[in-house]
Amino acid sequence: MALALTVWVTAAVRADDETTGLQEVSVVALGVSNAVAASSGDVSHEALGNQPLLRPGALLENVPGLIVTQHSGEGKANQYFLRAFNLDHGTDLATELDDVPVNMPTHAHGQGYSDLNFLIPELVGNLHYQKGPYYAEEGDFATAGAVRMSLLDRLDPAVSADLGPDGYRRALLLDSRPVGAGAVLAAAEIYRNDGPFDVPDDYHRLNGVLRFHQGNEADYWSLTAMGYQGQWNSTDQVPQRAITDDLIDRFGSLNPTDGGQSARYSLSFNQVHRTDTGQEQLSAYVVRYRLDLWSTFTYYLTDPQHGDQMLQHDDRIVYGLKAAKTWDATPAGLTMTNVLGFQTRVDDIRDVGIFHTDQRRVLGTDQDAGVREAASAIYGENNTQWLPTLRSVLGLRADLFEFDVRDKMLNTDGSCNLGSDPLGCDTGRKRASILSPKLGIVLGPWADTRFFISLASGYHSNDARGVTRSGPNPNDAPVTPLTRAISAELGVSTTVLRDWTSCLDLFELKLRSELVFDGDAGLTSPRGATTRTGMEWSNRWPINQWLSADFNAAVSRGRFDQNVPPDDLGCAAAAASHPCAQPIAITGRYIPNSPTNVLDAGLTAQSARGWFAALRARHFGESPLVEDNSAKSPPYTTVDAQLGFRPTPQWLVALALFNIFDVKWNDIEYYYVARLQNENAPAADYVVHPGTPRTVRLKLQYTL
Repeated sequence: MALALTVWVTAAVRADDETTGLQEVSVVALGVSNAVAASSGDVSHEALGNQPLLRPGALLENVPGLIVTQHSGEGKANQYFLRAFNLDHGTDLATELDDVPVNMPTHAHGQGYSDLNFLIPELVGNLHYQKGPYYAEEGDFATAGAVRMSLLDRLDPAVSADLGPDGYRRALLLDSRPVGAGAVLAAAEIYRNDGPFDVPDDYHRLNGVLRFHQGNEADYWSLTAMGYQGQWNSTDQVPQRAITDDLIDRFGSLNPTDGGQSARYSLSFNQVHRTDTGQEQLSAYVVRYRLDLWSTFTYYLTDPQHGDQMLQHDDRIVYGLKAAKTWDATPAGLTMTNVLGFQTRVDDIRDVGIFHTDQRRVLGTDQDAGVREAASAIYGENNTQWLPTLRSVLGLRADLFEFDVRDKMLNTDGSCNLGSDPLGCDTGRKRASILSPKLGIVLGPWADTRFFISLASGYHSNDARGVTRSGPNPNDAPVTPLTRAISAELGVSTTVLRDWTSCLDLFELKLRSELVFDGDAGLTSPRGATTRTGMEWSNRWPINQWLSADFNAAVSRGRFDQNVPPDDLGCAAAAASHPCAQPIAITGRYIPNSPTNVLDAGLTAQSARGWFAALRARHFGESPLVEDNSAKSPPYTTVDAQLGFRPTPQWLVALALFNIFDVKWNDIEYYYVARLQNENAPAADYVVHPGTPRTVRLKLQYTL
C-alpha cells in the first residue's frame, strides 16, 4: 500500500442490476473494474428502450448529468456536456461499442470526434458509464468519463416503421436465428429526415449489422461486422442578428451548401473465457472511416468575396487490440482480485485536411497532412477486501504515444516551410508517455449504504498536427502531446426506501496548462490550467411493479486557475478590408460553454395489459459564453413523452412526442465574431442553432 501511494504521488507530480428484459444480453467489457465511485452505473436494454430518442446519440443521456446536443446537420457528431466540460464532440468523454472505440484522435473537425450515427439503439444490450479518470482500463479521452455499450447477441425477429413530420422516415429490420453451435444476429436500418429547417437536412442514413455469437456465459466469442453511410445538408449556427433583422427566420440558413457525407465500416472480434478463479479476454478490431464536412462558421469574416466555407476531410483506417487477464487470490485469508491488461491502437490517417471552399468548390488548401498515430498501454489493478466493510482498489496505467505527421503542403522542390504552409510545417515525429495511478477506497455497507473515496490521474491526447508543429511563429512551443488531469471524488450510495437507490458525489478535476489545437482553424491556441468542481445526485426508484421514477441533478463550476490572455473572439482573423470596428480583448476565468447545472427526471410505466409510457424532462442551466461571463446562454427546459400499446404479442404501436410545450430553445449557443455579407465590419454576437420544435413520431412494429 505504501509503495503504491508513493508511486501515485511521484507520477502525479511528474508527468441495482437492471437487466430484467426478455432478450438475452451479453456484455463484453475488457478488464472493467468493480465500482470505485458512486458516479458509475449500468443501464439495461429494457431501461434504454423505455424512453423516446430524438437521435442515436441521445442514448448517452442515460448517463446522469450528460447532455447531448447538435449544432449542425444531424449527420455530424453530437456535442456533449458533462461535469463542467463542453466536451465538444468527445474530447474528454471516451465512448466504446463492444470494445471498439468511437473517439477519433487527430480528427479533421475536432480531437476525440465521436460520431454515433452508426449506432442502432435497439441493438444496445447494456450501457455502462464511469465518470472521472478513476479506472485503470480507461485511457485517452476518459477525463470526464467513459461510456461502454455492448450489443445484444440474440433478439426477437421484428420489422418496424417510423413516420413523422418534416420528412421523417425510418425502417428497421431485425433478425436472429441459430446457426450451427451459435447464433446470427442481423439488422438493417434505412433513415431519412429533413428536420424543421428552411433548407431541408435531407439526411439519408443506411446502417447494417451482422453478428455471430457462440458459447455460453462462461466461454464465448463473437464476430461483428457493421456498416454505415450518411449524407446530409446542414443549417449551421448563425449570428442572432441575422434572425433579429429578418434576414432569415429562426430555422433559416445563411449558406445552403453546407453539409456532409460520412462512412464507417468495422469488423471486430471478442472472446471471453471464465473460470472459477478468473477470466481471460481478448478483442480486436479494424475500422474504415471517411468524412467530408462543409461548414461556414464566420460567414464573410476572412474572405469578403467568396465567404468562409471550409471542407474538413478525414480518411483513415484504425486497427486495435485489447487483452486482459483477471484472477482471484486469497493471500493471508484476504479476498483479492487482480487485473492485468494490454491495449494498442493505430490510426493510419491517409489524409486529414482543411480546404477553403465556395459552394463546396475547393478554392485553396489551408492544411493537408498524412498522420500515423500509435498508442499502446499496459495497466494493472488490485482489488482487495481488507475487512467486511473496507475495500481498496489500486491501479496503475502506462501509456505510450507515437506521432508521425507528414505535411502535404510542399514547395516545388519537396521541402516544407512557412512558404509552403503558412501555418507552419507540421512534418515531424514525436513520442510521449504518461503514468496514471489510481486509488479507490470503498467503505461499507452499513444499513445498505456505501461510501467511496477516489483519487486518480488521467489524460487526453492532443491533435498530432499540433504536437509536431509550433505554428507561424517558430518561437512558439508545440502543443502538449498528453494533457494530464488529476481528479478526486467523494461519494455515497444508499438504498433509502424499498429499492430506492440514491447516489451523491462531490468531485474536483484539474487540467494542467496546455496548448490546444483548434481543428476548425488549424492553429494552436494557448489555454491555462483549469479546475472543475461539482456535485451530482442521482436517484432511481421502482415505485411498484409497473411504475418507476428517476431524478438526476448536477451542479458544477468550471474556471481557469488564472485570468486568460485577452480573447479577441476572432477579430484577428478578419480581412484587412473589413476589420472589427472596435478592438475586443476579453479576459477572465470563466470557461466558455461550461455547463453550470443539469437536471433530468423521468417516469416510466409498464402495464401488464400491454400499455407502456414514459415522460422525461431535462433542464440545461445558464452557461458562460466568454471568459468574463458578460455573455451567457439562457437556461431551457424541455419535456418529451412516449405512449405505446401492444394489442397482441406481435404488434406494437408507439407515439413519441418531443418538446411537448414547444419551447423555443437553442441546441447550442456560442459568442464570437462573424461578418454577414452585407456588413461593413464584423461584430461579436450570440451564434445559435435552434433546438427541435414540438415534433411527433409514430412507430409500428411487428414481431415475426
